[in-house]
Amino acid sequence: MVFGVLGNFNKTEFYQIFNDLCDFLSNKKDVEIYLLNNKGLDKQKIIRSDLIVDYDFFEMKSDVVISIGGDGTIISSLRKLIKSDLPVLGLHIGGLGFLAECNKDSYKKRLDDILNGNYYVENRMLIEAHVENEIHQFYSVNEVVVNRGEIGRTIKINVSISDKYVNTYESDGLIFSTPTGSTAYSLSAGGPIVAPQLDLIIVTPICPHTLSMRPLIVPSNERICISFEQETKRNTLSLNIDGQLQESISLESRIIVNKSKYSSKIVKFNDHDYYQTLRNKMNWKGNLRLK
Repeated sequence: MVFGVLGNFNKTEFYQIFNDLCDFLSNKKDVEIYLLNNKGLDKQKIIRSDLIVDYDFFEMKSDVVISIGGDGTIISSLRKLIKSDLPVLGLHIGGLGFLAECNKDSYKKRLDDILNGNYYVENRMLIEAHVENEIHQFYSVNEVVVNRGEIGRTIKINVSISDKYVNTYESDGLIFSTPTGSTAYSLSAGGPIVAPQLDLIIVTPICPHTLSMRPLIVPSNERICISFEQETKRNTLSLNIDGQLQESISLESRIIVNKSKYSSKIVKFNDHDYYQTLRNKMNWKGNLRLK
């Protein structure tokens, strides 16, 4: 078994955990570990600098990737590995931690579970967005967001689904979310929580001018087309991917959002309980009348 490691190199805990990982796994038979070389990595803090490798070697050798950080780090790791088909184990040292399956106190047990075959890989759908007549495609784990950028006025967004006109949303923007992303930005904008194994796209308006403009759930095989009313003086809007990548787009742009042919692969364990995780992270208290 070969473990590849990447993560948030700006956190001191990352280096502590990686060095501990090296010590822990050095006692395991037929186990190797490598660290992906990347910008921002402080090699002086790595005890085994000989384990630092480039991406091609990392992708070729790894069986399971360990992503050390918070949800943002795990999302970034999943996007980086999108075409590699490698399963990712989230090791949590960050904030909320919906995607992580272990933390600094439990990761050794979870690595033993993996080595003993007591785990499974859960596929999560991704969405992709591209601006018509441009080559580049954006892949998203959580959400694609179209918003008004820095201008303090609403925008009018025309939405068609599979060539059928749906609505013109006058709002600050629209969120196109995966089920995985349903507990992220979409949730804060009033969108539903969706079990992550489902295949669908959630369309959630951001601060709509009309309260009847509610979130819409769309089958994943539908093709969503977005265009803009050109009645404002602004020149550009913002296209945002997972809160991490941002692209300026013009009012003349047409954006296509659809399910990606790729999926992200997340390591889960046999005792995993999504609803318990949801209950804990959302701080649900159950029936308060019984307390």
